[in-house]
Amino acid sequence: MTASATQARSVPLPTPTSAAAATAAEYAALLTMGRSLAPADWNAPTECTGWRVRDMLAHCAGAAEQGAKFALFGARFSQAVLRWVRAGRPGDSVDFWCAQQIAQRESWSNDAVQADLERWSRSAPAARQAIPALLRRMPIPPFAGLRPGADLGYLLDSISVRDIWLHRIDIARATGAALPGSSGEAEVVTQVMRDLDLSWTEPGVDVELTGRVPGRWRLGDDAQSSLSVDAVAFMRLLSGRSDECLFVGDQAAVPALRSARVVF
Repeated sequence: MTASATQARSVPLPTPTSAAAATAAEYAALLTMGRSLAPADWNAPTECTGWRVRDMLAHCAGAAEQGAKFALFGARFSQAVLRWVRAGRPGDSVDFWCAQQIAQRESWSNDAVQADLERWSRSAPAARQAIPALLRRMPIPPFAGLRPGADLGYLLDSISVRDIWLHRIDIARATGAALPGSSGEAEVVTQVMRDLDLSWTEPGVDVELTGRVPGRWRLGDDAQSSLSVDAVAFMRLLSGRSDECLFVGDQAAVPALRSARVVF
């Protein structure tokens, strides 16, 4: 018997506690991957245009540092917005934020970047969890490129962990490194599907995710069709990484699924 589909938008947002646990698990898996890389792997290009593997790890280290030190988080975000404005506002301001993190570590050795990631990833999950509820409800400006109505809690608890997970996929694809499992993966995919359903305006469809993170999700109301797709391939499609995604089953919703995007 086929399992019934879960209405994706009905899934609750993660709590600070569950988000901290998922983030810690994802950092642990990322650290394992970093330790396994050969020197040449660090310069391998990734599917993020212009980013090498070391750029991804430097970005993750910078994000962990800012997660561990909330005052730095605010200061660096403000600096990124200012640079974005001065540059004529191309893209999203978050791109300038990531660029800061990478530039700060550009002259560092690979070992220093790995050590920095090790240092800050130990304290970032608990530090994010400890941010007061009042601050978590602070709205994120639309120019940051997040989902409309997003607040700081959404950035801390949903976006931060899915960012790590997708970069682990990027690194594995760029280098052939093993992709360790993590207890945080299911929460990542669940929250991505929730975001997708919140923005879904097409006829309802049941999507069965297969492979690494299986599940059956309903998008929209009164599903008119159903299909299956590999979970990782679908996440990469939603992130804009690649459209190399095979949908099996009723194809009615495929054009809308291929054009859908979710922020990672």
